Amino acid sequence: MKGLFFINFMIVMSCAAVFSLVLWNYIMQTSRKWAVVVGGLAVTLVAVGELAYYGILFPQWLGSPWKGVLFYGALASLSWLFIFWLAFPVLLLGALGVFFWRKTHRHCEQAAHETQPAAVHPHQQVSRRTFLKGAAAAIPVAAAATSTLGNIVGESYLDVSLHRLSYSTLPDYLEGYRIGQISDVHMGLFFSPERLQEALDALVSQRVQRLEITGDLIDELSLLPACQRVIEDNASRFPDGIDFCYGNHEYYRSLPAIRDMLEQTPVRILCNSHIEASPGRGEGLAHCSGQDEKPFYIAGVDYSFAKGDEAFAAEREAFVQDAVKEIPDNAFVVMLAHHSAFIDEAFAHHIPLTLCGHTHGAQFAPIGPIVKAVGFKYLRGLFRQGKSVGYVNRGTGHWLPLRVFCSREVSVFELHRN
Repeated sequence: MKGLFFINFMIVMSCAAVFSLVLWNYIMQTSRKWAVVVGGLAVTLVAVGELAYYGILFPQWLGSPWKGVLFYGALASLSWLFIFWLAFPVLLLGALGVFFWRKTHRHCEQAAHETQPAAVHPHQQVSRRTFLKGAAAAIPVAAAATSTLGNIVGESYLDVSLHRLSYSTLPDYLEGYRIGQISDVHMGLFFSPERLQEALDALVSQRVQRLEITGDLIDELSLLPACQRVIEDNASRFPDGIDFCYGNHEYYRSLPAIRDMLEQTPVRILCNSHIEASPGRGEGLAHCSGQDEKPFYIAGVDYSFAKGDEAFAAEREAFVQDAVKEIPDNAFVVMLAHHSAFIDEAFAHHIPLTLCGHTHGAQFAPIGPIVKAVGFKYLRGLFRQGKSVGYVNRGTGHWLPLRVFCSREVSVFELHRN
């Protein structure tokens, strides 16, 4: 989250704070408006300074006894800034409503005064002002509660979602087979190696036999050694191994550095390619056996940066064709793709199961419809077409921890024959 994004985030949040305080004062018509604005901006500057200090010192503070203080101080600063991000659109609508109401009210009051001087009783004016002030006061309180709970719960709570999927074409040796998925870990300022360990522990407790990582594993390259240690320490807990496909953040941060780290671990990187997990009868899989000679494959596609809908669709199709090339028609295939748009191609190729991420499920559920409208057809959860299933993980981690009605997630898929 460092660099240009971090700077832009600070600027946008600071502007939201200024405008929110001005709008709130306009609605409240408080006599101490400058004290409110100056006080709010002072706290905002402290919050921005704390976040900047936290980011600059990262990761040197990881071994410090002040680790917890710095982390929760940064979390509190985020919560303060998100109050304004949440309150601003509500305050803007409220201020527009108050503006038109006051304009209309003054006009009606003036007309009534000319015809019937006593038409508007003083207590009516008081009650209206009291209502407006009460409503305006409720906005920052609701925003503060949402921001604080959203950050605390979003950072700490992890959902384990179990999905039992049935296929008529499933090889008999995969009956009851469990596949785990983590996605969008974004290990960095607000997602520690300990959180990654917790996610892997959660999957192991579900008796997962293989692990699929669908991109955006790490954002802070200084944590690459810690990430490598966690993967190496846990690889043997997944009997059939760990598979990985690239996300966009691998390219944003440093693809060579992340690839080199992964290549030193047992992780298998799938980039428009595939592996034969079993040639049939469960060979090559731990604790799996059967009579069915259908093979089992894992395929993975790269992240597409193509611009424009047609170019994006064409590149996705090319990537999928490369990934499944030479896979036998009767094989059972699980495909990994970071961007959920690849579900369209997976359905077209009749791939039984496709695992994706990228969207974070929108993190803030109320804006989910907006996120879908701007181009994410598959936002979160399970999608079916014919005998094919696509799944979009809500994200095991995040850049920023604010989550409302959209918790972090590890996914488990249990396979069955019809």
